Amino acid sequence: MRKIMIVVTALVAMVTMTSLTAMACGETQTTGVIGKTAEVTLSGTLVCLGCDLKKAEGARSECSAYGHKHALKTKDGRYVNLLENKYSSDLVKGEKYNNQNMTISGTMFANSSMMDVKTFAVDGKTKGWCDHCKTMDGCAVKQSSEM
Repeated sequence: MRKIMIVVTALVAMVTMTSLTAMACGETQTTGVIGKTAEVTLSGTLVCLGCDLKKAEGARSECSAYGHKHALKTKDGRYVNLLENKYSSDLVKGEKYNNQNMTISGTMFANSSMMDVKTFAVDGKTKGWCDHCKTMDGCAVKQSSEM
């Protein structure tokens, strides 16, 4: 019984230190419980995962043959994969935002490094989905009606 208590205490301490370190770095803000699916906001640089791993770790990526797939690289070097859908398509392709610093908000799935993007901010401008324009770049119709 005592061995189980020591192991549980050590695990709780590790999880607490990990979450405190992330919060201290200003990288992660969660509204859920660690180990569970949660809403998060992460900051970092959008990089081609294959190219970045090839350069840093010697990965055998072949982006020229299979295409670039981008992920968010946080300040501590972790990669966060983006669930590819209409909300993240521009980010995953990376053509517009390659190597740009940004903040992404969305759902981080438990036991994975996968995020479902809801909004993202680049150069102080937040981008969200517009059903009218079918894009994350903002609504041209809404912007013209505000003038």
